[in-house]
Amino acid sequence: MDTATIQQADRNARKKSVLQLLRSSAAQAIEEGDPWAKHEIHKIPAERVIRHLYNPQEESWTSDETIVKIERDSFTNGAMRFCYRMKKRAQPPLSATNRGFHKLGWAYANNYVAKAYHKGGVIDTSDEAKRAVQNDIMLQYEAQYWATRFNACEPPSKIVFIRAYAVEFPDRPGKPWFAVERFIAGTDRYGAGFVKHNTNAGFVDTDLRRITPQVFSAFSFHASQGNRLVADIQGVGDLYTDPQVLSSDYRFGDGDLGPRGMALFFKNFRHSTLSDALGIPVFPLSRNELKSQAKYEEDEETISDDDASLEEEVNTFQKLDANRMRRQSALLNPRDLLPEGLQDTQRQSNISRRQSISDRVRHSLLKPRSPGLARSSSDVDEITACLIRAKHDLEFSHRDFHRKISGELRERHFKRNDSDGYSKLRGSAIVRKVSAPMVPSDETTKNLGKIHYQLAVLHGMGRFPETVPDYHGDAVDDHDVASVVFHLSYAAALHNAPACLALARVQANLESSVSNLLSSIIPVDFEGAKELLRRAMNSPYTPSSPKAAAGCLLIQILRDESSLIGEQSCSDEMMEQILADTVNLINSATEEKDEATRHKTRSLRLSTQPTFNTGDRVEGNYSLEGTYYSGTVQSVADDGNSITVCYDDDGSLETLGKNHVRLLIPPTATQTTLGGPLSDEEAFGGEGEDDDKFAIETYDLLADLAQVKERLGKVDEASRLYALAADEAVNAGKMKVASEWSLKAAELH
Repeated sequence: MDTATIQQADRNARKKSVLQLLRSSAAQAIEEGDPWAKHEIHKIPAERVIRHLYNPQEESWTSDETIVKIERDSFTNGAMRFCYRMKKRAQPPLSATNRGFHKLGWAYANNYVAKAYHKGGVIDTSDEAKRAVQNDIMLQYEAQYWATRFNACEPPSKIVFIRAYAVEFPDRPGKPWFAVERFIAGTDRYGAGFVKHNTNAGFVDTDLRRITPQVFSAFSFHASQGNRLVADIQGVGDLYTDPQVLSSDYRFGDGDLGPRGMALFFKNFRHSTLSDALGIPVFPLSRNELKSQAKYEEDEETISDDDASLEEEVNTFQKLDANRMRRQSALLNPRDLLPEGLQDTQRQSNISRRQSISDRVRHSLLKPRSPGLARSSSDVDEITACLIRAKHDLEFSHRDFHRKISGELRERHFKRNDSDGYSKLRGSAIVRKVSAPMVPSDETTKNLGKIHYQLAVLHGMGRFPETVPDYHGDAVDDHDVASVVFHLSYAAALHNAPACLALARVQANLESSVSNLLSSIIPVDFEGAKELLRRAMNSPYTPSSPKAAAGCLLIQILRDESSLIGEQSCSDEMMEQILADTVNLINSATEEKDEATRHKTRSLRLSTQPTFNTGDRVEGNYSLEGTYYSGTVQSVADDGNSITVCYDDDGSLETLGKNHVRLLIPPTATQTTLGGPLSDEEAFGGEGEDDDKFAIETYDLLADLAQVKERLGKVDEASRLYALAADEAVNAGKMKVASEWSLKAAELH
């Protein structure tokens, strides 16, 4: 038999299989009947709608008209949205020859769920509500993209996000928009109805018998190099809907909690044989966090014996919307999350002025401090190991992927005896394919560092009271400080500058805004502090503010050491480099702040005046290929619909429709020290200052650098720096020193 004959036979077999599947599905649908038949939606008058379809490849929208039948009253509602039953007849493609099926009446039309945002008890028709609907649709497609990547790895259960689109009712007042998707009926193979498997605020379902949603969320993070994490996994079986996508730059609306939401997810995520097979690296958790997980006595597939949870009837849509309202819960003032007796705790930093640091450092150099709270020897060993880890680059080995040196999977051990149902479930989760390890790239490493830092901050806020150890003594911790140190050490090992700075401050006998208990378990070690401060300054990642603050503190420590020993603690060449680097970092931090302010101003203007201006920093859809590159707007057509972009990489020009140009989000536009959309004061609920405040004024740094240059014989450079220092001092109102430095500059010149 020749190749052509074999291929034709294969095609015929596949065609026959598809036809059998269609017949089987149709027969099942007829047997089950229409679950909405009793509502008699087919008797409701039809309405004209404009259907808006999103193209994720081109990131653009197209529209067409159709008709639907929709109930006037919602059948349920949540805190944010109404939910309506709707029917829409299938539209045949233009090339269709057999249109008999499409001529069936409304009683046989497909069932849809239409969701509309409400305000004041009525449907919200504002532009903001319409943008929210568009955002929901885009999230669905974003999630489906990562689901496609996940399915390509051949997991035991493939997943699909329901296709969604928007419908506009042009004949209604305000022309409201609804998000529409097919109705999901029935239960999954485990007997569970429509359920939520995890949320963007960290909840991970440990009671229902499913591991695929959790593993998919973790997979989306690593597959996107840490820039995305699909959360809010909910649906029937492996058919999901209404997701929230977390991003590293907060681009997906109010529900996008960014690195903090990712941190909350990984804190509760349990690794399994499936995650090992997909090559997902193990996310390190502290000893106390692992103990907290272990109390659930779950095996590697996170299975619970609590069958009652499978039978609980819930109003799914109300819970779905309630979760949307809780999307900010992870960012609440932490005092609202603490037990009543701990609500007065505030995190305050003592860094306020140069002299206060100097006094504290000088005192510490003379009389080292001892940890204040009693700890066991194992606790001390753990802290020591963390401080060592923080100063070295984190390397990933086969153990991080739960594999042997040969690449084979290590066996995970079960904690409970098999039952018939459990064995059946294990059979459904047989690993079909072992993928190569997803070794973190530089981008993934940067985002992992953010997540570990976020977990440290959340522990310091008292966000996880369940992990606080009980020492059975008089001293009671209000949060798990050991876990704070653990995650700070991992973040520092991943070159996260804020983490390096936090640990260094405590080792220099200063407080850190991350946790007020760090000084109780971390001993003073100025050599260790200096090493961590240099590590912070050399971090390749933005923002520059904590790196500049690290430089200021390092300079202060070196000066105070020199003052105490009566001679320079480092060479002029080394001090010259540190001073110059610190000045450059302060300038970079200022530029980043200004750029973020400009972006915020432009974003607010674009929300009310959707147009671009010459000079705007944007991303253009190069050659309409779906890949966006950064550039600057060179010109805008009179009608505002055509934008000419000059690309950064090669200076080439391209004219694009405004739908193919988007405002560039600078890396620090939505980033604070905490990595979230709050200031430290808002996050910590106190009057304390941030770790990344600059301890030395710029004019002092410039003058000090000028002195070092002068000692090294670089007179011209010293003269220029004295002049710059004088100008900065004048701007700060320091006229006396400004005059001295001006005279010095003139003298050297």
